[in-house]
Amino acid sequence: MYAKGRCIEDAVAVFNRLVDRDLFTWTTMIDGYAKTNQPEMALKHFVDMQSEGVKPNEFTIASCLNACSHMATLEGGQQLHSMVVKAGHTGDIIVATAITDMYGKCGCLEDAEANFKYMVLRDAVSWNTIIAVYAYHSQGENALQAYRMMIEKGFLPDEATFLSILSVCSNMGLVEEGKKHFESMSKVYGITPTLEHYACVVNILSRAGQFDEVEAFIKEQKLSTHALIWETVLGACKLHGNLDLGETAARKLFELQPKEDSAYIFLSNIFASKGRWDDVQKIRVLMSEEGIKKEPGCSWVGVDGQVHVFVSQDGSHPKTEQIYAKLQDLKQRLSFSGYIPKTENVLHNISSREKIEHLWHHSERLALGLALISASPGMPIRIFKNLRICEDCHEVMKVISYVTSREIVIRDFKRFHHFKLGSCSCQDSW
Repeated sequence: MYAKGRCIEDAVAVFNRLVDRDLFTWTTMIDGYAKTNQPEMALKHFVDMQSEGVKPNEFTIASCLNACSHMATLEGGQQLHSMVVKAGHTGDIIVATAITDMYGKCGCLEDAEANFKYMVLRDAVSWNTIIAVYAYHSQGENALQAYRMMIEKGFLPDEATFLSILSVCSNMGLVEEGKKHFESMSKVYGITPTLEHYACVVNILSRAGQFDEVEAFIKEQKLSTHALIWETVLGACKLHGNLDLGETAARKLFELQPKEDSAYIFLSNIFASKGRWDDVQKIRVLMSEEGIKKEPGCSWVGVDGQVHVFVSQDGSHPKTEQIYAKLQDLKQRLSFSGYIPKTENVLHNISSREKIEHLWHHSERLALGLALISASPGMPIRIFKNLRICEDCHEVMKVISYVTSREIVIRDFKRFHHFKLGSCSCQDSW
């Protein structure tokens, strides 16, 4: 009861008083930790459970796979997959769906796709999972095809299905198709759109630059009191450089959630892109007065079973010297390939030379440098980032994937980017 109510501390208190803990009790705790964003504790309890001689069943393994999905720990997920095969649970829908989800969130699109195709039985959740995986990996056509197959097989879409489909339409610029899917929710399937669905429509319109229609839609649907809507608008204003509407959206967010950093950062970035450094300084002063600190960007990469975390301009890693040397070598190779740094992506009032150096020590490049000097040749490199990848790093990863003949997979806070032979799966739209 406590675990399902997300009162995990109370659940732990009861659990710790138990003398005899059976499979159901352990699974309840593991699932509770997985669903409250504590994947490390979920996996720790999985190990402790087995050390006490309790063998997991398919529900325990599914919960652990969900924990691996949250942590994006591929090695742990692969070990659980092996356990599933040995235990004969591959035919279980819940477990098989969790495996698809785990591979998708760990950046292994082909493994997720293969696992889904080998499933003997599928339900609506299975279809939703593969559609979401395709959407997350910028495989829009595959997501739409899977959606059509889901309908043909007789499974009805739900709220989760449409969140993925509307997201795909936004990423692909399919404005009219996105509108049709949104309308079909209530008219065809009797689903009442949630705030997240309305935000998806706002994103579809605003990413396409249709800001007049965005404002009309917000007014018509009475969405002006929701921060999520204005966050979506502000992000699109940054993309298109729409300063007027961007300022309006930022002011709304200052009112609705004055302690959140995103509105200040987005507006500051818009001002910086226009060269309005005085206004950038005003935003920073305002943030300081309000006690608001920007969330630091970081990237992490797994090497030899260990996770290495980097921040921008990081010099704390034991192999910093080798990492910086590798990046310097790549910098020279890229200069011969015609790469020109996008210094406008450095939103600081410093010299062009300083901007270039700053770009080359972004956290994802440091993570890449470590992977290149450590990982086996030919193996894909998987990097995870807590913020959106900048345009220059995106361009650099494309070129590096070509000159090194390495596949580079980066997950930022929005989606996966698969860099291979000089191109990205997102087709430069993210």
